[in-house]
Amino acid sequence: MKIVHVSEAFGGGLRSAIVNYVRGADTHEHHLFVRTRVGHETFDVPDTATVTTFDGELMGFLRDARRFILDNDFDIVHLHSSYAGLLRAMLPAGTRIVYSPHCYAMEEGHPPVKRLTYWAVERFLAGREQMLMAVSPRELAIGHELRPGMPSREVPNTVTPMALVVDRPPPSARPIVAMLGRIADQKDPHFFAEVAEVVGPSCEFVWIGSGDEGRECLERAGVRITGWIEPAEVRTLVQAASLYLHTAAWEGAPLSTLEAAEMGCPILSRAIPSMVSLNYPLAGTTPVEMAIAVRRFFADPDYNESVRAQSVEVAKSFDFALMAGRLTEAYDFARSRLGNGTNGVPNRKKLDGILTP
Repeated sequence: MKIVHVSEAFGGGLRSAIVNYVRGADTHEHHLFVRTRVGHETFDVPDTATVTTFDGELMGFLRDARRFILDNDFDIVHLHSSYAGLLRAMLPAGTRIVYSPHCYAMEEGHPPVKRLTYWAVERFLAGREQMLMAVSPRELAIGHELRPGMPSREVPNTVTPMALVVDRPPPSARPIVAMLGRIADQKDPHFFAEVAEVVGPSCEFVWIGSGDEGRECLERAGVRITGWIEPAEVRTLVQAASLYLHTAAWEGAPLSTLEAAEMGCPILSRAIPSMVSLNYPLAGTTPVEMAIAVRRFFADPDYNESVRAQSVEVAKSFDFALMAGRLTEAYDFARSRLGNGTNGVPNRKKLDGILTP
């Protein structure tokens, strides 16, 4: 089977997820058409896959991605994230489309009018023939709200097999509370900073990553910011942490928390819908509630053990072999049940009622 993965934000957790798909379905032929995010590299794409990159604005990316798809004979077109998902309105009927939102855009922290707009766009695009490949029960439920009966499969994220570090670093003088990702609204650095301020100097709060949206508030709260560092160093820092505190305001199914759990670092997460659906240990919805949970984690042995045990169960639930099996079944379903795989010129102008330029 010949599969093309299309992503306009190929970096961070999304890059790791696509690499996992290539590894998990390694009996198939994989091609990538991506717009990369410099400084957000995680794992290398396997040599068995080809990578075509684009450097430019979104509309140019969509135009060239469409041309790339039409010029090649792919069995499956796998669109990753909401912006790449716009190609659903630009590809001909018969194209076998698999769509992975990796967190729907309307889950993001936008004003109500903007969220309603995203919802309307997603509902419209859900109308054409496709299969939803969701990373969480929450994402699956949203897909069914958009279009009841839409073909769908849940394929959980997983840890890239090479991600583990054998030797755990020695403990630090103070417990380290870590968070990983780009400093931006989605990860809610203001929330993390407030937790750090309430907990105080008994713990060292560390943000692994970089960015500008909220950096000053982290610095004012005394949070150590590592900047963008090599993946191996990231894993070493996560293993050195006593607790991974996930404060994101919205998520699909984050890989950073899975990797932390797999490496033995316990997780406490903000109680947002996706993390609730994935059975993570939860610590509340406000900075004060999460600060109380952090203090309790280090003061109450029974609570500490409970959080650790639940984190271990999360890691077990997202096994690589499980992901690979579900992924293979999903691709087989898409090939047998969707379209006819025709990307030919005669059908370019019309697709399920949506006209292309």
